[in-house]
Amino acid sequence: MSFAFTEEQAMLREMAARFVEEVGGSQAVRAAAASEPGHDPAVWRQMVELGWSGIIVPESAGGLGLGQIELSILAAACGRALLPSPLIATMLAARALSIAGDEEQCARWLPPIARGEITATVALTHPEGRHLPGDVGVRLRREGQDCVLDGAAGFVLDGHVADLLLVAARDGEAIRFVAIPAATEGLAATRQNSIDIGRAVARIDLTAVRAGPEAVLPGDAFEALLLHANATLAAEQMGAAAAALDRTVDYARQRIQFGQPIGAFQAVKHALADLALLVEAAESAVWYAAAVADQRPEELPIAAATAKLMASDALSRCAADMIHYHGGIGFTWEHDAHLYFRRARAAAGLFGDTDRQLAIIEDGMTTDREMLRAA
Repeated sequence: MSFAFTEEQAMLREMAARFVEEVGGSQAVRAAAASEPGHDPAVWRQMVELGWSGIIVPESAGGLGLGQIELSILAAACGRALLPSPLIATMLAARALSIAGDEEQCARWLPPIARGEITATVALTHPEGRHLPGDVGVRLRREGQDCVLDGAAGFVLDGHVADLLLVAARDGEAIRFVAIPAATEGLAATRQNSIDIGRAVARIDLTAVRAGPEAVLPGDAFEALLLHANATLAAEQMGAAAAALDRTVDYARQRIQFGQPIGAFQAVKHALADLALLVEAAESAVWYAAAVADQRPEELPIAAATAKLMASDALSRCAADMIHYHGGIGFTWEHDAHLYFRRARAAAGLFGDTDRQLAIIEDGMTTDREMLRAA
């Protein structure tokens, strides 16, 4: 596949970079992350005004009707500054509605999401954060026409401030998403502590939460949503890795040791070059995953898993070496290096860890080999 940004995508990329540079910065990010919502509502309103809240919402529902490439562009821009916002959580909920919702459900929830009137999120994890289908910690039982939800989900992105939660619940052998407004009786959302202080997550507890049949999304979206989640998260990780590398290279040009910048030493040059290769490889994997999500979705399982693996590796290495090459200052709370390191550690396990991504790739390659033999 030959990939290049269209003129419109290139413009979106430049605009997103400028916006994040204007509203980001260490002080702003730290203040937003330390606040009760975990993000700056004023910055989110600006994102809404730019149309970001409707980036993948169909035009028929009031959105921009764009695809995964455009969403990945925004995620990568936010990743560079570790800018906290409900963007990814809300877009995952919009994706779940688009994949699994019926016409009435999409008409009810997608327009207010696109207009920024509500934020949303998906609750699809075990309370301890596991993401396999068998780990879903919410059960759905039928009582007449209604359904009743009991259980819990953990590490739900922006779950404590979301107006709408798409809760994954086990319905017999199937997994269904159920649209639950945050004010529903029996639903409690509590912000959780996380190693990544720049990403707000919450535990969702449901105790005899009742919902009508119109709240249950009829389609099967669990596995597909995880693929899109990992493709989007990989873009954010890639942006963060590139920023960590850029800041390390800049510092290597400035820090003087033995009468010259440390970047002049061959060992440092080679190490930074290796990191640049990791970031470039991650970029290729991220844009390939975004492209196949829009154009060849049958290839998305392997593409999304590969992008998540490579972006996780790039961010982990770049963040660790950012601390290393900044020397003593890199270990301090005041320096941003630890924020990138924390993001690397937390994001690597979000929506499926390395073992899970390797298993997806192995399953996909086995299937391909079997198809070739059959042919």
